[in-house]
Amino acid sequence: MNSSGRVVGVLPMLVFALVFSLTGSAESDGPTGLIRPAGSIAEEDATLQWVRTIALSTPVNGVIAEVKVNRGDRVRANQLLLRLDNETFRANVFASRARLKQARNNRDEAGRELERTQELYDRTLLSDHDLQLAKIEKDAADADLLSARASLTSAEHDFAHSIIRAPFAAWVLQRNAQPGQTVVSRMKAAPLIVLAEADRMLARSLVSGTIVDNIRRNDKAKVIVAGKTYAGTVNFVALEPEKAGSDRYVVEVVFATKKRMLRVGQPARVKF
Repeated sequence: MNSSGRVVGVLPMLVFALVFSLTGSAESDGPTGLIRPAGSIAEEDATLQWVRTIALSTPVNGVIAEVKVNRGDRVRANQLLLRLDNETFRANVFASRARLKQARNNRDEAGRELERTQELYDRTLLSDHDLQLAKIEKDAADADLLSARASLTSAEHDFAHSIIRAPFAAWVLQRNAQPGQTVVSRMKAAPLIVLAEADRMLARSLVSGTIVDNIRRNDKAKVIVAGKTYAGTVNFVALEPEKAGSDRYVVEVVFATKKRMLRVGQPARVKF
């Protein structure tokens, strides 16, 4: 056989080896040599849950003046939900501002008086005792100013927290408040309104151990509910089985609801 014939015979073998090498390196998943299937790796049953819920209360005591929502309502972020009778809180803010203004004036006058006293003392026209008294008056004015600022901060805090607003777009799950009801929160803050986030849901699946190794947090997934498909992201992959001795692991997928009404407990399917 001539040299050109030998080249033609070897060429197919080289092409086959190159293709096999590229295919193997593309499918291997890290140095362990595990093969991760392309595309969908599993489809599992799931149940819908809330992504997050929050129980809202107020850290101040008072009487409820109005409640603006009912169970089942959808609320916007920052929407007013509940308001205490806040006339007393408002009055305390005004009084604290007036006190702060007066304390600032007193501090400034005490500072000027200390400067005059220091000047006279330097000219040996006043005694050490007179200078010391002026310094004490200045220190007292400074302390009173700090106290006035703290009082205003406290009054503004109480006034701001006499109103409850929605921290995010949500559904109202519970309303445990009525107008005229007395709230004693400084002893134990009771939940007045309970919310659940409205625009996202969580699909909870149980996945076998052979499949869960191929699922990572932040992986993309699809959630199918009542024939509608939603794009989701894996939010949690359990490190321990749901029950001791079981081979089923919890995997949670968070997805946007597209403003549709979905309920906790609804069945779903998740494609990983």
